[in-house]
Amino acid sequence: MKVRLTHAVTLLAAAAMVVIPTFAHEGDGKALDRQKPVYGPVYRQSEGGVAGGTFSASGVALKSWFPLNTLDSAATSGNSCWGYISPAGREYAIIGISSGTAWVEVTDPANAQLRAFRTGPTSLWRDMRVFGTTCYCASEGGSGIQIFDMSQLDASGNVTVLGTINTPTGTNAATHTLAVDTVSGTLFRAGGGSNGIRMYDLNTTPGNPPYVGAWSSVYVHEMTPHTYTTGVYAGKQIAFCCGGGNGGNANTGLYIVDVTNKAAPVQLGFVTYPGARYCHQGWLSEDLKYFYINDELDEGNTTTTCDTIIINVQSLTAPTFVGKFTNGNPSIGHNLFTRGNLLLEANYRSGMRVFDLGVSATAPPEVAYFDTYPANDAANFNGLWNVWPYFPSGTIIGSDLERGLFVWRLQVDAANFELVGTAPTFVSPLGTSSIDMRVFAGAGQSINPSSVKMSITGSNGSAVQVPMTSLGADVYRAVFPADDCTTLASYTFTASNNAGDSSTDLNIRTTTYALGSIEVSLDAFETNLGWTGGVAGDTATAGQWTRADPVGTTAQPEEDHSIVGTLCWITGNGAVGGGVGAADVDGGTTTLLSPAINLLGYDEPMIAYHRWYSNNQGASAGLDSMPVEISGDNGVTWVQLELVTDNAGAWVRKAFRVRDFITPTAQVRVRFVARDLDSGSVVEAGLDDFHVFNLDCPNALLGDLNSDGAVNAADLTIMLNAWGTANASADLSGNGAVGAEDISMLLNGWTG
Repeated sequence: MKVRLTHAVTLLAAAAMVVIPTFAHEGDGKALDRQKPVYGPVYRQSEGGVAGGTFSASGVALKSWFPLNTLDSAATSGNSCWGYISPAGREYAIIGISSGTAWVEVTDPANAQLRAFRTGPTSLWRDMRVFGTTCYCASEGGSGIQIFDMSQLDASGNVTVLGTINTPTGTNAATHTLAVDTVSGTLFRAGGGSNGIRMYDLNTTPGNPPYVGAWSSVYVHEMTPHTYTTGVYAGKQIAFCCGGGNGGNANTGLYIVDVTNKAAPVQLGFVTYPGARYCHQGWLSEDLKYFYINDELDEGNTTTTCDTIIINVQSLTAPTFVGKFTNGNPSIGHNLFTRGNLLLEANYRSGMRVFDLGVSATAPPEVAYFDTYPANDAANFNGLWNVWPYFPSGTIIGSDLERGLFVWRLQVDAANFELVGTAPTFVSPLGTSSIDMRVFAGAGQSINPSSVKMSITGSNGSAVQVPMTSLGADVYRAVFPADDCTTLASYTFTASNNAGDSSTDLNIRTTTYALGSIEVSLDAFETNLGWTGGVAGDTATAGQWTRADPVGTTAQPEEDHSIVGTLCWITGNGAVGGGVGAADVDGGTTTLLSPAINLLGYDEPMIAYHRWYSNNQGASAGLDSMPVEISGDNGVTWVQLELVTDNAGAWVRKAFRVRDFITPTAQVRVRFVARDLDSGSVVEAGLDDFHVFNLDCPNALLGDLNSDGAVNAADLTIMLNAWGTANASADLSGNGAVGAEDISMLLNGWTG
């Protein structure tokens, strides 16, 4: 759609051009293509009216816009941006401009407010990253890395200077980009002169971090760090480096470096791709299978459209080029990020482009966009520099060279989705279960019936598109495809209007492939059925596991999860009105251990529970984790079910097939190890509604209800005795009751 945004103001073109003391690399197009900035007033959706200019958009709503002059009157260009979530949950955009760094609160995206600005070296290039309440800002203007304390932003809007990183001495003080690995607590400094990456330890003194090592085999333009927590690379800290020789222009590509030992990094792998000109920046898919790359110089040279390069990085020592995808637009790709199934790209003159990786990880369709450069989509270095999509609220920010800070939300305006009835807990592995959705258009639009689909991800890990059948009155039916019994599948719905705009249901639902389940036990913790809070070897000095009615804080739940009852297991329990850190886990580990669970005789036992975990507050926020482990030999050996790192701030249900981890025995135990291993963070955990059940899977021969290898009169008798009931083993159709449809299915499989 074309969004006409004509404010009653005159946009001013600044006469001054950008002062550029240094260049990121020789002949950088951002310097050569400089244009006058677009000045004007702040636009906020909450104040009514529309913003200056004409922007083309689809599926993206503009909530606020800060032209450069509203961030600092001396600003002549914008550059990168990042986000900050305060300990209280308030959200801030951090944007770099030619004259310094600005902080804009976007907690209410339609009423964004400038909170702080701090000057810095004049530069076209600036980059920033966040660790706890500390912000690191660097530029190609030299003078090292500025360190800012953001702990008072909520209270007073104040950002104070903590210091500057100028180590190691004798090296180029300029920096091209920054990165932070919050798991290892490492700040990475890329580029600046001919540098690779330089590393700093943020764990002890984030306001004065010591220099701990470097990797300088090639120039690194940008890098993405990741610490693996599971699999063959568990414990490894990996730097995915985009760069090459001769300032990144020679042998350009992706260098994969093991930086676990900062004093002696080791290159594990390298890969380039057809038509490579300048490997610029990239990001991992959330499943860690792929690394998506934008090449900043291939558009208009080796390609005619904006291509995104895909690298398979499941083997760090042998990464492989998978292919490319494009939306057909000629603009230049600059920076990109993944969140869930979405890939969001800042593509200069074509603005923000959003692709759906849930449809295809290697050929995703474009599902939304907002073009910040109205004139054209030519392959020039103007327009959108960066996007940042990680605010918990769903707000997205973007920084533009000529137009400053944009604050957006993705829209769901082409179609609306309403569940008819209830979502199924179980669906038949035979492919006979269905779900009905009401799908209707937004005002003034109509739905394209052929576009209504269910997208489901099952045992093969890839999304399958299932066309839905219209039942009339805006109701559509999807039949769940056949899949392996015990598979936990996630699914959602998509539809388009007749104008071609698409929408996706924001509710991602889950279901289990099985005919039903047999309950083994359900412990809501209203009485103590043998769980142990605290075991030999625990080291926590506070916040040990206890069974209680929780006292809520910003880190701990106010209520248990159960509909009936009040008690659950939590780590510590402070007094009403107490501080957030008054009873959290401190100084080590605390373990919650289950009693022995007898799973002998069950063919498909499952374990499910609701857990709470919070570690997003404090100077070392996000650095801790909680392993959940299972044992089949009464606790002699343990296998990890999951490593909890997410800070959902809610009760989260998790379910696991026991046979995927251990052989079911009479001595199965589960333990939850909450730990505070990094000083200065708030760690709270909880557990409720621990459920053990056995899934009912269909017999190999459909209709063979007594498992004698034949479908005959004996099976028919069993089915007739179950007539009209919800007997899961006889309900072949999976529709909730044994009836004529099940008789028909049995007779079709009759063997005599």
